[in-house]
Amino acid sequence: MIQPIQPGDPVHPGDAALGPTPDGYRYFRRSIPLAHSFDPGDAALDRAFERARAMLQAWGPQVGAGMRLEFDTAHGFTPLPVPAVGLEGRLLSRVAGLVRLRAPFRVIAADFAGADHAGYAYETLPGHPERGREAFYVTRGEGLVEFTVMAFSQPALWYSRLGGPITRIIQNRYTNKYLLAMAVGPR
Repeated sequence: MIQPIQPGDPVHPGDAALGPTPDGYRYFRRSIPLAHSFDPGDAALDRAFERARAMLQAWGPQVGAGMRLEFDTAHGFTPLPVPAVGLEGRLLSRVAGLVRLRAPFRVIAADFAGADHAGYAYETLPGHPERGREAFYVTRGEGLVEFTVMAFSQPALWYSRLGGPITRIIQNRYTNKYLLAMAVGPR
């Protein structure tokens, strides 16, 4: 079922990047504060926001979660490219240190120029264990800098369908790692 947005509800930039949740997909959104101040003009908020923006441009959630990223380039080895619309790559990780996962994706939204938000979203490609989209955004509001991960997905491969609750546990574990990676970095 599509997640209804009520009139007057603020739309998170990550939800706008993801688009509506299709029927049969599981949606989630989790956030963690990166900086908070009772003084909205506190310079520490600006510093935390800019550090978080820079981390997102360097794939901080994924790298901090222990993943490697691989991109097809004509020049072979290159530093990690900044997320940009149309960029395709693969997330490489190991589940329980044993099972190797290659998860192809394509960036569908990238916004790093916003005054009060920055981030990107990607969709999975064939070969990814899940089918769906995931977004990573940092926002700045009244005295608060916050990092949010949101996604909708459903199992795409036989082993992710067969895994059922274990697949969700693994997804939650990676979400926790993303949140922790960003919370530790921007301070």
